[in-house]
Amino acid sequence: MSIRNLLIVLIVVAGVIVAFLAMSAFQQPQTKKLVIVGPAGISDLGQALAKKFSEKYGVNATFIPLGGAVEMVNELVRNKDNPPWDVAIGIPEFYYTVLVERGVLHCPKLSVEGVPPEEFWDPNGCVYPLDKSYIGIVYNATALERLGLRPPETLDDLLRPEYKGLVTYPNPVQSGTGLAVLSWIMSVKGEEAGWAFLKQLSGQIAKVGYPSGFTALRSALKRGDVVIALSWYSHVIDPGTPHMRAATYSAFLYREGVAVLKNAKNRDLAVEFVKFALSKEGQDLVDPYNYMLPVRADAVVKNNVGLPQPRSVVVYNPALGSKADEWRLRWQREIASG
Repeated sequence: MSIRNLLIVLIVVAGVIVAFLAMSAFQQPQTKKLVIVGPAGISDLGQALAKKFSEKYGVNATFIPLGGAVEMVNELVRNKDNPPWDVAIGIPEFYYTVLVERGVLHCPKLSVEGVPPEEFWDPNGCVYPLDKSYIGIVYNATALERLGLRPPETLDDLLRPEYKGLVTYPNPVQSGTGLAVLSWIMSVKGEEAGWAFLKQLSGQIAKVGYPSGFTALRSALKRGDVVIALSWYSHVIDPGTPHMRAATYSAFLYREGVAVLKNAKNRDLAVEFVKFALSKEGQDLVDPYNYMLPVRADAVVKNNVGLPQPRSVVVYNPALGSKADEWRLRWQREIASG
């Protein structure tokens, strides 16, 4: 055989091998992908859910943190037609209706066994309960005793002269926790009375000012710069904030949800993820990775053992709608700027 013919044969054989390999690769099942988005503060839970879901279903699930809860919701709206994510977690109850009204979500109207009916707070069947906890009045019992002051019990107690310069709450312009505090106050007092209360409360704020968010507030409590705060009951069981107690007269029930994006590229898989997140296996990850309570009574609870229980609970008033952006602007204008 001539060299020319030998080269032709080798080229043909190589072409056949390449075609065979390409066909084999094409025929092999492709690993399904799922992209989960959520606020940065829920990253530990998001990563744990993604890892367990990947292992259980043989898929490639990843979690993407995206700022705070309100920032995430606004990004979901901006990208609703072609979202780079499939499913969202950490959607706050006080801001979820904007996603429903803007047509961002797929609403499968799932029925999930094991989750009590009272835990479902979206009547549209779009957002499903994921976790919950309490926001209320927390205080440094040792510091108050040293000052000879009795602990406050109610929101109105915070206006008493003896608490001047001792109180704070997170900045709602920057913090989802701060917006939850506003949601609590507005749900209890109504909007106009709520704003009047906030203006009065501004005269009681500690010199340290408004911490930017949960981390800054936690540090202020740890240092003793702040004695009384409107924040999470979890400060009481957090070893990083010693001497903290909670006023149990009443507290705000902060609830977060999980939802499938309407134009998700992997919508069917996202629906399966929602089912998983609400299963016992998924709910068992909530408390260990998030300092939040699961919505299933049979789920594992370790971190929140000893969490104070309020005698009465305030839930968000749905008649207020999704006013987080409006409230942030008004707070900046009327409270922060005086």
